[in-house]
Amino acid sequence: MNKQGLQFALHLSAFMLSLLLVISISIDTFRGIPFYDDINYLDLQFWICLLLMVLFFLEVYNAENSWRYFGRHFLFLLLIVPYLTLFDWWGVELPGQTEYLFRFIPLVRGYIAFTIIAYGLLRDLASGLLITYIVVLFSFIYYCSLIFYVLESSVNPMLHSFWDSLWYSCMTATTAGCNISAMTTVGKIISVLLALAGMMLLPVFTVYLTDLIRTGRVNRNADAS
Repeated sequence: MNKQGLQFALHLSAFMLSLLLVISISIDTFRGIPFYDDINYLDLQFWICLLLMVLFFLEVYNAENSWRYFGRHFLFLLLIVPYLTLFDWWGVELPGQTEYLFRFIPLVRGYIAFTIIAYGLLRDLASGLLITYIVVLFSFIYYCSLIFYVLESSVNPMLHSFWDSLWYSCMTATTAGCNISAMTTVGKIISVLLALAGMMLLPVFTVYLTDLIRTGRVNRNADAS
């Protein structure tokens, strides 16, 4: 296996490990179980973080310029540190919402790995870039829905289930607006991020469709001539 193939395999492994966390969070969320109080989840995240760190240093080792790669991807390392385990060892206590956000940090690493995988698989297809944008946007909406639901469900009377949170995230990303309003600080930040993601990614669809129509017209004119 060449270095490019090995890098892709490492990214895929990082994504699969993070996906395991997403599935665990999703199941607990749907069942109404506060995963941020679950010791087993904390242990699971700790071991996954360690494996992600091993994968990171393997990526550094296999890079053509290890030090340059380390410097450019140092943020990845910060995203996979098992902070909560360290805080537990040091006796540091965090507010509930802050602790939840720290538990979500490794998922960001998985999301980045997922975008790299999606682009690597689809970039050679005619509609690869468009499909990548669609996958990335909907994955981001789902991630934000999970965070929004866990943080808002106990304080927001307009939020009755995860599906309300998913509806809110979709409507916010399309900038169409929703009858649900964020009440927590983090929830408001998520609202802004969703709107920004929608404004940045949704126009890609318009550009793609416009180019598709223009290309179709050019081909028809060429055939007619």
